[in-house]
Amino acid sequence: MSEQRIGIIGGGASGIGVGKALRHAGLDFEIIEATGRLGGNWQPDGPASKMYESVHLISSKRNTQFADYPMPRAYPDYPRHNLVHDYLEKLAATLDLPEKTRFNTRVAGMEHDGHGWRLRFEGGGEAHYDAVVICNGLLRKPLIPKFPGHFTGQSLHAADYKSAEMLRGKRVLVVGGGNSGCDIAVDAAQTAAAAFHSTRRGYYYMPKFIEGRPTQEWLMDEAPKFPDSQQYWEHVRRSFKFAGFDGCDYGLPAPDHAIHECHPIMNSQILYYIGHGDVAPKPDIEGFNGNQVRFADGSHETIDVLVWATGYDIDMPFLSPSVYDWKRNFPSLFLRMVPQEYDDLLFVGYLNTPSGIGNLANIMGRFAGVYLRARAHRSPAFKTFLKMKNQPALVDLGQQRFMDTPRHAYEVDLWKFIKAVNFMTAKLQEPEGVAKGLIHA
Repeated sequence: MSEQRIGIIGGGASGIGVGKALRHAGLDFEIIEATGRLGGNWQPDGPASKMYESVHLISSKRNTQFADYPMPRAYPDYPRHNLVHDYLEKLAATLDLPEKTRFNTRVAGMEHDGHGWRLRFEGGGEAHYDAVVICNGLLRKPLIPKFPGHFTGQSLHAADYKSAEMLRGKRVLVVGGGNSGCDIAVDAAQTAAAAFHSTRRGYYYMPKFIEGRPTQEWLMDEAPKFPDSQQYWEHVRRSFKFAGFDGCDYGLPAPDHAIHECHPIMNSQILYYIGHGDVAPKPDIEGFNGNQVRFADGSHETIDVLVWATGYDIDMPFLSPSVYDWKRNFPSLFLRMVPQEYDDLLFVGYLNTPSGIGNLANIMGRFAGVYLRARAHRSPAFKTFLKMKNQPALVDLGQQRFMDTPRHAYEVDLWKFIKAVNFMTAKLQEPEGVAKGLIHA
């Protein structure tokens, strides 16, 4: 096997996971990180940070940690964001990843030269890699929807929100029913003069604990008790209603989807504050007139601060559409990682599941390491894999189970994804190829 050098773009949790796997695989690599620290979105400050003061994990410690590098026993079930960042930094230091990283280096462009990838860096300089793994993440470009009229109050995206002090004494509208939107609405309930929360539809709400245990762990332990998924999810729905987490009981609209068709909202406080009148639910926005916000039900409110918790889009300005059209071709990525056009380019971390990052990063990183070793050897398994990747529909990742919305564009069924990636990783290590049993992956 000829020596190959691999570039990893992005030093967040996914980039750390890939670096960890390549280190264990004995492959030479370099992480290119735009900021001065590893940890990506979990950095407490700086241009990559998406943290606000009240952020805690929404997946439990057990479901978020790298299984082979557990979080400290002293950590609570849902650690605060600074603890998560400390954990990632210590994991990276254990593997000497900082020594393998170009810090404060932003990729300006990348071109394929027939023998690999030439990366150009902002401020000058370039480097050549035999293969590249892109890990710059889903949370790149803040999305703000358009509505008629013009809002003259303060407007900010959740990416720029830092603490409840920004809302103190103000009339605040938080837009967006995801986990960040619920978090920020809870913050507003505690410091704002008035807090409003606008959502487009009804949702299923999950507490962070049930029966004294982190909810995700309870969900996993309950599933084997039922003969089919329908009975399981009905049991889950009834359990949450009994625990006081049915939004309809608080005057919220009924969901327009089944409980298993949407990424869960894990928040133990939002319904509490709605029930106590500290957060006033509102439907979708209809338009603006100065600092007046009109809603779809005909009501209107005077708002001082509007917080858009309306999500993000991926963004890869360094990868020209003429080289790889990621906006158009991302849905066809095999295993959500492998493009059809190149065998020396991987994308890791561009998916959502109701799980923490650690074990997923381990699984995806291990696949990347095995794939790149098989590529270097040009093994029969690798050649068979190249044929298979042009038929992504052969592998069921459970995408069809979820709602057809922008928020769920990158959603996969956790267990189907794990099974498929582990299957392909094992087959890539076999001498004869990957064809047998693929359709059942």
